[in-house]
Amino acid sequence: MRYRILMTVLRLVAVVLILRVLVTILAQYPDYFPPNFDSLFLQGREATFTGTYRVAFYVHIFSAPFVLVNGLILLSERVRRRRGGLHRALGRLQVVVLLVFVLPSSVVMSRHAFGGRPAGLSFVLLSVAAATCAVAGVASVRRRRFDRHRRWMLRCYVLICSAVALRLLSGAAGLLGVTSPEGAYIVAAWASWLLPLAGYELWERLPAQRAAVSARAATGYHGAAVDRSEPEGRLR
Repeated sequence: MRYRILMTVLRLVAVVLILRVLVTILAQYPDYFPPNFDSLFLQGREATFTGTYRVAFYVHIFSAPFVLVNGLILLSERVRRRRGGLHRALGRLQVVVLLVFVLPSSVVMSRHAFGGRPAGLSFVLLSVAAATCAVAGVASVRRRRFDRHRRWMLRCYVLICSAVALRLLSGAAGLLGVTSPEGAYIVAAWASWLLPLAGYELWERLPAQRAAVSARAATGYHGAAVDRSEPEGRLR
């Protein structure tokens, strides 16, 4: 019971953080139409804000919020159980938007990431990992391996939420007054998806470990009871 309550609280906190950061991101959009190169994200990008980067930027800022919000709907047990058709339709749309728009635009933008190649490499590997999880999730559901599908798509959403974690970490670095903003951003770029992914893997294994311990304890208890019983009891 305590575990369920804790998980419910953690889910609520995660949803609030995701929506809060998303609102902050959307509030910056007026600086992008037309592009304001004095704004926080576009500052100093006059030379690179052309060609494919410009296209990728606008594709990304329109598609990324969608997968964040749509992912929350897909994670809803109520929607999955009561609106199975809606869940499947939104799931297909999520994968298409992610693979066709969000991740390719992220790779293009990574070439000019703040923090240079170290940060850019992080975003490329993040995109590869998210795409791998999405494809594996689709393959699992087609084989009707729904439990595997759930785990792969949860991993995918954890990676999508790296955008939220990155802003939280970058904001924390700013509040702490780090001496090297570029170095702090590189660390945040890697930590924003590696740490949450590691946390998910640990969280995913904890219930299984507790269930295994409980099963072993129950087996040991029943085995001891059988040993103490009469021969006809063992036959039963």
